[in-house]
Amino acid sequence: MKSKPIPFEFIKSLEKLLGKDWVLTKESDLLAYSYDSSSLIKIPSAVAFPEKKEEVIEILKLAQKYKVPIISRGAGTATTGSPLAHKGGLVLCFSRMNRILELNEEERIVIVEPGVLNGDLKKFLKKYGFFYPPDPASFAYSTIGGNVATGAGGPKCFKYGTTKDYVLALEVVLPGGKVLKTAPYTLKAAVFYNITPLFVGSEGTLGVFTEIVLKIIPLPEKRLLFLSAHKKEEKPLEIISQLLKNKVTPASAEFVDKTTFLALLNSKQKDLLKNFANFKALLFLELDGEESAVDKEKSKVEKFYNDLGIFYIKAEEEEEIERLWDIRRAISPALKILGEKKIADDVVVPRRFMKELLFRIRKIEEETGLNICCFGHAGDGNFHVNILFNPEKEKIALKVREEIIKEVLSLEGTISGEHGIGYTKKSFVSWELSPFQIEIMKKLKKVFDPDGILNPHIKIPD
Repeated sequence: MKSKPIPFEFIKSLEKLLGKDWVLTKESDLLAYSYDSSSLIKIPSAVAFPEKKEEVIEILKLAQKYKVPIISRGAGTATTGSPLAHKGGLVLCFSRMNRILELNEEERIVIVEPGVLNGDLKKFLKKYGFFYPPDPASFAYSTIGGNVATGAGGPKCFKYGTTKDYVLALEVVLPGGKVLKTAPYTLKAAVFYNITPLFVGSEGTLGVFTEIVLKIIPLPEKRLLFLSAHKKEEKPLEIISQLLKNKVTPASAEFVDKTTFLALLNSKQKDLLKNFANFKALLFLELDGEESAVDKEKSKVEKFYNDLGIFYIKAEEEEEIERLWDIRRAISPALKILGEKKIADDVVVPRRFMKELLFRIRKIEEETGLNICCFGHAGDGNFHVNILFNPEKEKIALKVREEIIKEVLSLEGTISGEHGIGYTKKSFVSWELSPFQIEIMKKLKKVFDPDGILNPHIKIPD
């Protein structure tokens, strides 16, 4: 479906500002910016590629003048349709604003532009002995701007926290070109309202990031990884609870359920799993920190596993650790064997209810005959629920999704932990939030975006 046209004068002004090479209007060029990692395709009216914040300011002035919707886009790895122009508009792509502006080792902060890749930042910091923990599965090719916009998480967020815990301050451009610094670049601040967290997870609906100030920490002295296999699918979830009670705090605790495990056994990683074929579930448990502390926790985990007769392998060298993590990273492509189409959600429940949610999902799977994968961040209650199906079963799959969301909410959970709402989950927001909460969201958006031109068709229910 073609997008709505935007004023000719607006396009001409953009071309004058950026140069014709950095403004796309031909449909054949726009197609590359019409999709993300959801199944949606929405062709924008135009795409612009600013290189510096002064250009972003001018674009936001023009957008307000001509009332053109602005959709911020990083690498397009979102799973919810949040970087797409759902009813036309200008996609603002930040691939050219990809500079690391400053590293301050004394203050332990790094300042970056929104187009910096998470993986590139990690490599840069490692050279100086520092570490930025949030590590979404797409970290190698997702941008920091996109991570901040969705409130991204990842396996290491169990111990270290999610993106929101590392954003110290933001420089944000609002419609009309107004520039807002959400906080000073200091570790403490109590003058302005604490609005920085408001922008984390806002999915481009409140402002456009031009600078992002992140807290960083020293690299852990040592890492090691346990990969254990279990004959009862729910066992890894029980183990996490028991280890936490024993004062073990893993850096990562990743659960692989039986349906996902079956897909992995038929994937490119099957050789690494040849000793695990008779099991039903996996648990990745990574420890890190100072060597003495890691050794102490390692002894606890080994004793715990050995006492219970749990089958596991252990990796202590960097290359071996990453080789085992490749199994976890292979999940998404491996799932294609279970169905041509996929509906993916990232629901969260309190840890104490994870096992109950798994049981309820298995019951739904048995009743419908659809493949439902339920893997992910066992440490913080965050399941990635993927419903796999062939096209003729789409209506059933959509109904199954609704059933699962209702189960999540009945267990005091939330419909998104780290991927955001975007377009694909917008209709479920009113299931979780009260009318009063939604009213507050709408009023907050109006404060920052009075004309409603910033990513207008996502996150907030109509």
